[in-house]
Amino acid sequence: MAASMNFPKTHVAAVLSSLTSPLDFKFVNVTTPTTMPAGSALVRVLTSQVASYSKDVFTGKIPYPMCLPLTPGGGAIGRVELVGSDAVSLKPGQLVLVDICVRARDEPTVSMLQGLFAVGPGVTLMETEWRDGTYAEYVKAPLENLFPLDEHVLVGKLGYNINELAYISKLLVPAGSMHEAGVQPGETVIVAPATGAFGGAGQIVSSFHRLSNSPVAVSVALAMGARVVAAGRNRDQLKNLSETIGNLYGGRLTTVSLACDVEKDAEALKSATPGGKGADVYIDFSPPQASTSTHIASSLFALKPYGRAVFSGGITGQVSIPYQFMMLGNRKVIGSFMASRPAVHKLVGLVEAGSLVIGEKGGVKTVTFALEGLEEAFTVAAERTGLGQQVVVMP
Repeated sequence: MAASMNFPKTHVAAVLSSLTSPLDFKFVNVTTPTTMPAGSALVRVLTSQVASYSKDVFTGKIPYPMCLPLTPGGGAIGRVELVGSDAVSLKPGQLVLVDICVRARDEPTVSMLQGLFAVGPGVTLMETEWRDGTYAEYVKAPLENLFPLDEHVLVGKLGYNINELAYISKLLVPAGSMHEAGVQPGETVIVAPATGAFGGAGQIVSSFHRLSNSPVAVSVALAMGARVVAAGRNRDQLKNLSETIGNLYGGRLTTVSLACDVEKDAEALKSATPGGKGADVYIDFSPPQASTSTHIASSLFALKPYGRAVFSGGITGQVSIPYQFMMLGNRKVIGSFMASRPAVHKLVGLVEAGSLVIGEKGGVKTVTFALEGLEEAFTVAAERTGLGQQVVVMP
């Protein structure tokens, strides 16, 4: 589909040339495509997520492999401008969620994060079609990475603004984990660690990313109709979690303060489940430095027979698993990376139905920056890592 008469010939993009400190960004005018090849679409970016670890990644402090130069980015909300000839439902003007996890069409197990990360065969995706991300006025994206949003419902009926909708991107990883676990209404889900007490600044990216997913996972599980047991070491953060998220979902959230003792914590977690019978699902978001923590074994021991454990954290080494306990009880261990298309559709449906509350009504505080304020946005995002915090840029 060709561009309209008012379509701009060029647009502004943030281009990263090297991983150095200070940040090596330039804001340049690049040519705007006037047609799209099959399988792709051009999206006008309205707002894009800024991760808390962005500055460390783009100055090389955290070794994320990427192909330079590129336009970085995060999950975004945008409006479709052009579509390829094979698009059957996406139309220009549609409001969409942009998922930056691009999967190879001929081998879906190969993936990369657009404008951010690529390893192994995924480098081919970044070197060719999908190098540039959403920190630009326009982004080219695969059709399958665009998810239509019901603007009439989300903006009109539910009253969310565009920046509040950007929070959906932050929910993708937990939503993927819940989907892989097959979480059903009425089931009990343990989320651990649900607080950030495993470490502080200077750790590799996964620690920030995964721990920030933990409280968000609590919201997603509650919105799916589950009971949730949130476990962690920080009593104050658990109290805050209970007061902010728990009150939104009918008292189905219970918190457990961990004592770092496998048996005691396992018993405490089981006692927090209905009838003390154990949980149906355990979702793990452990950061790298938690490989020797006792919470993994405790949470596994708190699973009932046929329970499922989903590993979605950042541990790179090995962890101890109670082999016979898992085997004799027909319990499963599942790995989950990012979110599949069905998981994203389910997540969007939860938000559109009003079951999953975001924005100010959900206790989310958003700080916005113009694209040219990207460096300051990185600094602020690193400071605002608490529950219900998000930073976005608006190109």
